[in-house]
Amino acid sequence: MRVSATDLDAFRYWRDSEDASLEALVAQLRRELAPTEPMLAGTAFHKALELAPYEELATLQADGYTFDLELDAEIDLPVIRELKATRELVIDGEPVTLVCVADTVDGRKISDHKLTSRFDADRYLAGYQWRVNLLVFDAQEFRWNAFEARSDKPGHYIVHTLHTLTATRYPNLEADVRAELADFLAFARVQLPERFQKDAA
Repeated sequence: MRVSATDLDAFRYWRDSEDASLEALVAQLRRELAPTEPMLAGTAFHKALELAPYEELATLQADGYTFDLELDAEIDLPVIRELKATRELVIDGEPVTLVCVADTVDGRKISDHKLTSRFDADRYLAGYQWRVNLLVFDAQEFRWNAFEARSDKPGHYIVHTLHTLTATRYPNLEADVRAELADFLAFARVQLPERFQKDAA
């Protein structure tokens, strides 16, 4: 079974929320939901940063979106960008391939870009994306570059604030990730049985 860092955080959000919909979660995990406008804009922004040159920029563009950078900040963009990695684990006797994508890699430092309307440090820190990335990449530090933006017309965003937030590796990190994966697998056995059937076939 392949489990992404995004899958794990979607499951955790549903599990810990009183209002989240089981049907919506299952559809999301089965990749049946059409992407929302914020998701499309976020994907375009990631692509624009991935391809951005090393120079002073006022505007980024990708996939039909334009992002005006109305902020005075230096954006750290190492040479290694958009790197996918996996790690094989065995959870309760079940082989699991843990999957994640780092927006940038610089030695043992991982960065992730977020395009958001509101910066929420607590939500980022409570999630497991950073833990999964540190484990899979055997990294020491994970940093969010959270770009606050507003849209003034379709396809156009004004990026006005950059927040940075850092989390570091800790002794029980792998044990915590394994425990979350065990909970996810127990959920998947009931709600996503096809994942196990495909692997067995």
